[in-house]
Amino acid sequence: MKSKGVNVKTKVAIGKAREEIVKAADELKVDLIAMSTHGRSGLSRLTFGSITDKVLRTANVPVLVVRAPKETENTKPAR
Repeated sequence: MKSKGVNVKTKVAIGKAREEIVKAADELKVDLIAMSTHGRSGLSRLTFGSITDKVLRTANVPVLVVRAPKETENTKPAR
């Protein structure tokens, strides 16, 4: 992505994902949080997953949410 002029930062953290994502965004002074969602947390979270929903509500920067493609036989994770 650097070749396209996009500065990307990554960080590994331990804790509650929704809290650590927002905390890392603040610490790293990011311009945007990009997330993928499967939306599998039940009827109350029809649009987004619960972690994505919490990040959307508490982040201090814009959040880009991309819905993950549906699993097919070729894309299912190994179990």
